Amino acid sequence: MTLRVTRFAGEYAAIAARTGDDEAVLRADEDYTSGEREHWLAWDGATLAGLLHPWHAPDGRVRLYFEACRPDAYAALAGAVTSACLATVGEDDEQAWAGLAAAGFAEVRREREYEMPVRVPDAPVPDGLRVVTGDATALEPLMMLDCALRQEVPGADGWQPDPDWFRAETYESPDYDPLTYRVALDGDAYVGLARVWNGPVPRLGLIGVLPGYRRRGLARALIARAFAPLASRGVSVVTAEADAGNLASHTLLTGLGARITGTAVELGRPAVGAG
Repeated sequence: MTLRVTRFAGEYAAIAARTGDDEAVLRADEDYTSGEREHWLAWDGATLAGLLHPWHAPDGRVRLYFEACRPDAYAALAGAVTSACLATVGEDDEQAWAGLAAAGFAEVRREREYEMPVRVPDAPVPDGLRVVTGDATALEPLMMLDCALRQEVPGADGWQPDPDWFRAETYESPDYDPLTYRVALDGDAYVGLARVWNGPVPRLGLIGVLPGYRRRGLARALIARAFAPLASRGVSVVTAEADAGNLASHTLLTGLGARITGTAVELGRPAVGAG
């Protein structure tokens, strides 16, 4: 049977039944209520078979996030997006692989997933530099540092500054903790950062240092200061991700005790009708 795909129009009860989420929580979720983000639903008659949440990222790419999908829902939902797009699946998720392959997706790159013990290494800040917490930063220079560092992150190059988005996703995010968001300064210049996002298991996000400040121990110093509040709270582990081809990140993470726990695969599809 061919699935019917519709754009979200307030079907909170059906989504709650499919995903197990609380309907009241869904109704309060800004992703649904603001109208700024599109959502697509796949239907088998009156039964919801899966959801798709496309995201137009600041790097110009369209990323697809599937949720609670039956195997046949992937291709049906992907058909709602006609532009070139990307989706990420677990290496062992055979159903998602097969569904996306049927929709014309092919592997683009791989990302290693890590579990890392919360240890505070002895890592002094290099001479002439200082490290501050997130609440001591200004939006614009931090945003520009973020964009500059992403240029060397596979799959994130081309990131464009967007103050409204950056404010919402950083300072106003419920996962933001200024004590675990550390930024290195050389005078007034922002030159590196390490950030850990709150969550059931905290996640070590971007670690980056600008060229000219590398190989001086700055990345380790930033991580040490981002981890110190976690250690004092009794947090024992964080998660992290790094491109499979990024040897420097792999060396840094494993040198601090991280171990690989899985692999995520990024798949891409050209625009419908392209080529």
